[in-house]
Amino acid sequence: MIGPVWLHLALIAFTAAAFGSAPALARPTLPFGVRVPARRSREAVILLARRRYNRGIGAAAIAACAVVLLGWLAFEAVLVGLVVVCSLLGGLAQRSIVAAKRKEGWYAGTRQAVATDTSLRSDPVRPQWILLAPAVLLAVATAVVGLFAGAASFSTIVAQVLVIGLVALMTVAISRARPEIDAAQPSASASRYREYLHGVLGLLLISAGCVNATLLVVSLQLWDVAETTVPVTIVAYLPIATAFIAWIGFSVRAGDAGHRLPPTGDEPETRHEQRDDDRHWYAAGMIYVNRDDPALLVHRRVGTYWTLNLGHPVAWLVLVAVAVAGVLTGFGVVALPTKGG
Repeated sequence: MIGPVWLHLALIAFTAAAFGSAPALARPTLPFGVRVPARRSREAVILLARRRYNRGIGAAAIAACAVVLLGWLAFEAVLVGLVVVCSLLGGLAQRSIVAAKRKEGWYAGTRQAVATDTSLRSDPVRPQWILLAPAVLLAVATAVVGLFAGAASFSTIVAQVLVIGLVALMTVAISRARPEIDAAQPSASASRYREYLHGVLGLLLISAGCVNATLLVVSLQLWDVAETTVPVTIVAYLPIATAFIAWIGFSVRAGDAGHRLPPTGDEPETRHEQRDDDRHWYAAGMIYVNRDDPALLVHRRVGTYWTLNLGHPVAWLVLVAVAVAGVLTGFGVVALPTKGG
């Protein structure tokens, strides 16, 4: 009883910390996904929104812990409720900033522009494909062990191959996604983005190896080559935990789109502000819809990741493919790894 309760409390604390850290990691000009001029990034309404948001997250986490300890609701319902409450708090903070920006005309008299780095096409950030080699070798090793062990099911090997293919596709897509360049500091932001993109691509390829390492140990357990004990299970999920910690560390160090990274050289700010395009962003900067934008992938305004441009026809094909795969898995057409095959 004590173990699961403490695990539930830890998951609640992690969820609250994840939501609470998002505003701190965001770019100063994108509080809660709202584009603001750099000179307005310390406005009282923004600071007040952050304080209210942090207090609300803390109160929601305390309430969730109390409900779990008292056993009033199932943990799954409590966790979903916490996510919903945190999301609503973020939405309220966003609306307050948007209202103040429109009422006070923060962009009035500013010169808005968009900057780009053409060298990313002539001299792109090239993925270090050698980092994908461990994932491939681990998949081969898993297949060899399965053949010698007389495995009845190779579902984990299929999963490893899918991980390699998916990570390779994501690496190519992200490396070609629209770069995040600030018109106020085009050269400095371009150098930061290059370093940021290099780190993201490297971590992505390394993470594929971590996932396949976990699948290798899981395969040994499924094929009764290794016993399903607590130590073996810990070893199985240690690679994924390591990759997860590495992503957290990188996100804290680099910041949103690499804005915390030191630029190469000094550059005075221009007289331009990054173009205000809030009308294309929804859900506090997490959903992007722009039919006039040819980019398929764009960097989200919140977090260290990209999102699909839902105004692009290909984006809907991707979503349909994911939905079909989910339905097939739900009906058992695509089998997931289970004990005994």
